[in-house]
Amino acid sequence: MEKEIRREAIRKYLRYFRIWFIVAGLVVILLLGTLVLKVKQYNLPRRNTIAPAERVYDSADVLTDEEEEKLRAAIAEAEQYSHADIIIVTINMPMGVSDSEWERNMMNCADDIYDNGKYGWNMAYGDGALLLDNWYEDGEGSQKGSWLSTSGKMEDIIGWREEERVLDDMYEYIEYDPYRAYLAAVERLGAYGRKGAASGDSDGIDGFTGLLGAFVISTIAAAAYLMTHMSQSKAKDTTSAGTYVQGGVPALRAKSDEFIRKSVVSRRIESGSSGGGGGSHRGGGSSGHHTSRGGHSHGGGGRRR
Repeated sequence: MEKEIRREAIRKYLRYFRIWFIVAGLVVILLLGTLVLKVKQYNLPRRNTIAPAERVYDSADVLTDEEEEKLRAAIAEAEQYSHADIIIVTINMPMGVSDSEWERNMMNCADDIYDNGKYGWNMAYGDGALLLDNWYEDGEGSQKGSWLSTSGKMEDIIGWREEERVLDDMYEYIEYDPYRAYLAAVERLGAYGRKGAASGDSDGIDGFTGLLGAFVISTIAAAAYLMTHMSQSKAKDTTSAGTYVQGGVPALRAKSDEFIRKSVVSRRIESGSSGGGGGSHRGGGSSGHHTSRGGHSHGGGGRRR
């Protein structure tokens, strides 16, 4: 008798909540489909086929061959999950004695190398960042320092605070272990790119996922409450309160000596060149959003060390 009562209660329960179950099932299917789309998005192939494959141009010769190879591998991994090109360029050349001249020339040099290489994960001049690191010093003093040129989504994601974090990570090691310094910068840039791949590149998908998730959770919570409430109300005529709901709630210089058109940086850039660094902070500058000499949009900033 008790088994028959229990079976009848379950049948009534299923009939009563059948619409909820159908809706919840459809929502779960949509959610799973969205998650599949996100996985595919994270594994999207690089669409820019015209930019050089090289990512490490060590013209200042501060890295060993082994370190260059390890840095290339780290960049390849970071690019895959960040969907942004990451290029490291070291130079040893005068860029200006005064801060304003140095900032302007470093900015123009970094932007020019990026533009001339047609870098960008999604297209030429697209998503990516280029870190230019200068090791030059002479009788007039040191012109050592770094400049970050950003493009596409990286221009939107990376503001002056993010620039400072990249340089802080890098400068912690730069004077005694350049490889470790550049690796730290690559990891930080990859993390910023990953943030863009998870949100900036897919706001619609992520928003939809959030709504679906919230709906599924609320549906389950409501069903659990109603199940418990119904079972309690039937307890007087059948068995104990939990009888029918037990268990209940249903991731520049390459080896070929190519430096992306060496003419870009083979001469000192005159102080009258176009463009300019913005307001300074911590001994450096941030160019903010600007148009490069090649006519492309960039962000970025840097400082001397």
